[in-house]
Amino acid sequence: MLRVMKRGVKESAVWVIVVAVLVYWAWHMLFLGLDVKQDFWVYSTPNHFIGDVNSALEHGNMVLRDAEIIEAQSGAENSGATIARPGPGLFDSPLTPKEFIQRWKRLRPVYGLILRGWVQTYENLYRDMGPAGNYEMDYPPMRLLIMSLWTWKVQANFPGMIAVARMPQRFFDPNRNQSVVATQDVVQPLLHLNAFCEGVTSICVFILVWLWMARKGTKKSTIDVDEDWRSRWGDPMLLAPVVIFGIWVVLRPHLQWQMPLPDDVGNSLIDERTTSVGWWFFQVLRFLAIVCLARFLPRPFRAPMCAMVAATMAWINPATMLDDFAWPQWESWIPPFFLLAAVLISLDCWVAAGILLGIGSMFKGQLTFISPVLILCPLLAGWPGRFFKIFTGTIAGAGMIVWPWLVTNASAERWIFLAFSVGLFFCALSVTRRFIGRHVLALWRRFAIDLPASLGYTILASGAAFAAAVVCLVILGFLRHGLPLAVVLLGVGIFVAPWVLPRRFFPAWILFSFAAPLWLVGFYDGGSHTWWDVGFLYGTQRHTVMQLGAISLSNLSSILHERYGWELHDIVGTLNLPFAGPTPVDVQGFCATIFGASLVLCAIGAAIQLRRNDSRFLIVLVTPWVLFSVLLTQMAARYTTLPAAVAPLLIGVSAEMSLLLPLQIVIAWIMLGGQMMGGNHDIAPVSFTIISPTHPDMGWLMVLLAGLFLASALMPTIRWRRAVEVI
Repeated sequence: MLRVMKRGVKESAVWVIVVAVLVYWAWHMLFLGLDVKQDFWVYSTPNHFIGDVNSALEHGNMVLRDAEIIEAQSGAENSGATIARPGPGLFDSPLTPKEFIQRWKRLRPVYGLILRGWVQTYENLYRDMGPAGNYEMDYPPMRLLIMSLWTWKVQANFPGMIAVARMPQRFFDPNRNQSVVATQDVVQPLLHLNAFCEGVTSICVFILVWLWMARKGTKKSTIDVDEDWRSRWGDPMLLAPVVIFGIWVVLRPHLQWQMPLPDDVGNSLIDERTTSVGWWFFQVLRFLAIVCLARFLPRPFRAPMCAMVAATMAWINPATMLDDFAWPQWESWIPPFFLLAAVLISLDCWVAAGILLGIGSMFKGQLTFISPVLILCPLLAGWPGRFFKIFTGTIAGAGMIVWPWLVTNASAERWIFLAFSVGLFFCALSVTRRFIGRHVLALWRRFAIDLPASLGYTILASGAAFAAAVVCLVILGFLRHGLPLAVVLLGVGIFVAPWVLPRRFFPAWILFSFAAPLWLVGFYDGGSHTWWDVGFLYGTQRHTVMQLGAISLSNLSSILHERYGWELHDIVGTLNLPFAGPTPVDVQGFCATIFGASLVLCAIGAAIQLRRNDSRFLIVLVTPWVLFSVLLTQMAARYTTLPAAVAPLLIGVSAEMSLLLPLQIVIAWIMLGGQMMGGNHDIAPVSFTIISPTHPDMGWLMVLLAGLFLASALMPTIRWRRAVEVI
């Protein structure tokens, strides 16, 4: 007993030290990461791709113009704050609760006008350009809303600004009666949002790695033995990279291998790093040594330390910083929703995970290509209830965002309220079903005790048949009056389902009673689909090329185009479908089919790893991002930063798999960096000369990596343990 108490005290003391180290390291890395991100922004100032920023500013101005028209028509411009003159913002200093409330009361009508203009912009584009028009905008609703609010802030500070220039611009502000100078730093609010999203991503990576490393598989292939302190440490071979790294640190000043640079090349830090073999070897060896040392620690403390390393790599990831601050772009908005949904799934919170996936898809459409892995995995794992929960959460989250387009009249609002109220009422009433059942059974036993068994069964069967007939007649009656079948089935389900569903599904069913009518009234009661046609569908039709950005992205489509001369809509073959007949398949459809089949395999892998509580579930979370950038057409080089953003999860799997993280970072730098240097070779001429010949044949490496990830996602962990021979 005393020995156990001493051991508990020692472990508690160690845990205090571990927590202190984690807190200190997180606080230190927070400010270091913020400084490095701003350094990326400042260092790459001459080479920012301003086109995407100006596109966001242009689309935001469209929303503001529509909002100003609504403001003028309603006469709201004569009272209080206006769109052109909003006054101090909600979060401007001095920020106190009293000031915040007063500003909210003053600005609330303006926010309402912007929201109305946000909805009206999609309607105007669709009306003016037609169903197959050139909208020149492929922003999903939430992305457009964020860009509109940012544009509003820019216009408030710099009236008349319609584009961001590389050189400082001077504007006259009539509100302050003075001239103001605008620089590229007007993008800082969006950069802060990118940094926030990267922070959320790193926190989710930390939680996921800790959770899944701390879990043990349900199936064991060897004999369990009592573990002593020696067996709780990792494999001693993990110390080999640590020892080699120590030797290299001592010898590094004497072993510098730097490739000679041409005399006419300026002082480029990128070229110096690219041509330094010693620098590359040092960085990879340092990363591997840190990972191996974290994985060597005793088992209770191994998971948090590996999680700390993974979160650090996610926070100061060079690939994401290149995209978010050197470009800049907004790919960092996608991983937080996906990873946070994965955290909730790991904690068995399927409804909340679905809500996050539904909302996240309205920020960037790329998430709709990845989220089916998490949505389908419970169905393939044999958990239909959990599939219903995450599906319900997804349609509810997406429906809440596109509510203004789906619900366009008072009749639709009444139907939604009625369906939700009835569903809530019957769920509450069905809580008493056991009480009702006991009394019905008591009455049956009281009055039918003398009946023969055969007659009793006949009465029960007749009653069940009568109830089924009534339900069928009700359905047929509603169908005869012109109601759609989906509406009728939902109405019947709202009455019937609460009496057969387990109580733990009641919250999900109540949410479904809200979300399903919301989408149905959008389809059958005057809802608008412009948010889909303009924000999502147009993006797949806008670019009719195999890949975006010349000689930058190397993947399957670039190989097919550059090496074999295939174009996007060239016919690959004919698919004979049983009901549609012969259907020609072009290159776009062919690649999409391969990606879809691979996505189903990823969902199967997720189901396998979830049922086994296997840490290889972390590989499954990375695999669809790799497949997305490798297999699909019309990809841009910046999408290779997405697998690099989530690849720190591999640290929680094994030291060998963690080596794919620096490889993904290098690939992203070659792709996106090559595109940035393609417009200005003076950034790093030697580096551009080195990486240019890799296009498009590096696509073969990408395809190989995609196959490796897919196989690893489907493969269960082989757990090797030392068996003790009992004599």
